Amino acid sequence: MPTHLDGSLFADVYGTPEARAVFSQEGFVASFLRVEAALARAQAEVGLVPSHAAETIVDGAARDAVGASDIERHTAPGKIFSVAVLEAWLETLPESAARYVHWGVTTQDVSDTAVVLQLREWLDAVLSDLDALGDRLVELAERHRDTAAVGRTNHVHATPTTWGLRFASWLDELSRRVTRLRAVREEVTVVQCFGATGTLASLGEDGLAVQEALADRLGLAVPAVAWFAARDRFAALTSAVATAAGTLARVAKQVLLCNRPEVGEVTEPVPADAVGSSTMPHKRNPLRSQVAVAMAHRIRARAAEMHARQSGYDERDYATWVGEFGLLPEVCLAFGRQARAVREVLDGLTVDESVAERNLEHHGGLVASERVMMALADRVGKEAAHRVVHEAATEAVEGNDDFVSVLSADDRVTDHLSDEEIRALTDPTAYTGLAGRLVDRAVASVDR
Repeated sequence: MPTHLDGSLFADVYGTPEARAVFSQEGFVASFLRVEAALARAQAEVGLVPSHAAETIVDGAARDAVGASDIERHTAPGKIFSVAVLEAWLETLPESAARYVHWGVTTQDVSDTAVVLQLREWLDAVLSDLDALGDRLVELAERHRDTAAVGRTNHVHATPTTWGLRFASWLDELSRRVTRLRAVREEVTVVQCFGATGTLASLGEDGLAVQEALADRLGLAVPAVAWFAARDRFAALTSAVATAAGTLARVAKQVLLCNRPEVGEVTEPVPADAVGSSTMPHKRNPLRSQVAVAMAHRIRARAAEMHARQSGYDERDYATWVGEFGLLPEVCLAFGRQARAVREVLDGLTVDESVAERNLEHHGGLVASERVMMALADRVGKEAAHRVVHEAATEAVEGNDDFVSVLSADDRVTDHLSDEEIRALTDPTAYTGLAGRLVDRAVASVDR
């Protein structure tokens, strides 16, 4: 029976419709039969299987002849699931073709290659979402190139930054993660066709030709040797996904922080008819960002488990292999949902420039204390200037006067800086350094 996670209540929390279709039982069976059909044609090309039998096998694989109930009749405790698929499918084929199905290969050959096809389809879809996310970050970075905002380090106000530079930081990191995912896509998309222990003994001298023909038909590469026990490719994939999930979680956490009413610099889009609470009518919860953070936790845990399963025994180890059929879909479903959620957040994200400016003026330009210190340091030296400005900043935070007023009342400051200079130096919007040029550089560096 399906779990509650498979129903309409939770399905879209843990995955997208596209990813669920790819990793459904139907999706796996379709990929499995696609590999069997390509294998039959490849073997017919080199004369191992009669052409008429190969064509019947191909037609039979394309008819969607194997349903869930057919497979269920052949499942049993202790039976390998791929054998159940084969047995159900063979019932639909004439004996003249069925005798050549799965010729000289092992079920892991077909299952591994089927999973590779699923992963490639999923990666192409999720990379499309990430590319769109990158385009949106470029747009936001350019639009808010010079929108000054409070910088924060260690959870408190630091020197000013810009929202454009913040978006550029996300863009820069995302770009690296997309590059890595594209690289791991190439690493993973390899065929498995080596026979029982990876020697190709069952196919004889035609084995390498069958490999090449099968890989060519499926658009996959041919690895040097079998990877039945070497699961590093899938471990690399889950690691790359987990790292990318961390990037998206960083974005989501920053949105959650700055979406808080007491900060209010950005607003996550919330549907007008969304109900945020069964008892508090005013609630408009930033659910998408929270989902993005939650999915990152789920992905990291599964990636760690994949690494733990990486070291199998001998030429093949079912204990290692079988776990992947639970792990890989969970990782992919969760990351697909996370990427879609962050894309939806940023597509509708708004930056309130007036609130950003208001937050900069907290305690009267206090976040520009470094600028005041550097100007005073030219007159009295770095250490002395730091001590004077630190005392003024502390008084502004703990007392009743703002930073400008405290500075203007201190002879150690006014002996060297005029009131006009103090006002100019404490304007936080004028102390964003080279942020604009750094935004330009980040945007220009993105491979679009």
